[in-house]
Amino acid sequence: MAQREWNFDGLVGPTHNYAGLSPGNLAAEKHARMISNPRDAALQGLAKMRALAARGIPQAVLPPQERPDVQALRQIGFDGNDAEVIASAGRDATQLLAACSSAAAMWAANAATVSPSADTIDHRVHFTPANLIANFHRALEADTTTRVLRSIFSFWTSISFSESSAIAATWRTGSSTPWPELRRR
Repeated sequence: MAQREWNFDGLVGPTHNYAGLSPGNLAAEKHARMISNPRDAALQGLAKMRALAARGIPQAVLPPQERPDVQALRQIGFDGNDAEVIASAGRDATQLLAACSSAAAMWAANAATVSPSADTIDHRVHFTPANLIANFHRALEADTTTRVLRSIFSFWTSISFSESSAIAATWRTGSSTPWPELRRR
């Protein structure tokens, strides 16, 4: 069976920010609180994709996820219409709003583990969407990533998906949250 490797890149979304959401990640810590330019970042990403495609490397694009994740904010306790939820989080929990607005899904390498058919017992490609629970902003991505990948690969019957669901209630949203503004909620 002929095999071909594809490169998947995530497109930077309009809420891209440098909030320093990944402690221990040197790049995240170095750029924390810097001003971001989502448009320029998206254009740079597209230029990279075009450059790879021009070299004959098959290229696919993962769309940005809808952000801010208003549903996550509601699960944490913010209420009202979408605009009121966002305004309230922006006023009372800016770091939490930054996490729920993160465009980190652009890092496609962290989207899922792909097991090639040659390495699986049933000889099917397996996708296991990541649920990066240690980072709240990344844990929010799993359900959408699963839907996007299922949609992209829906016509292939030789692919299976491991079931995954995002865990919105992480240690970061509990009573020991590092965000003091949430302790008042």
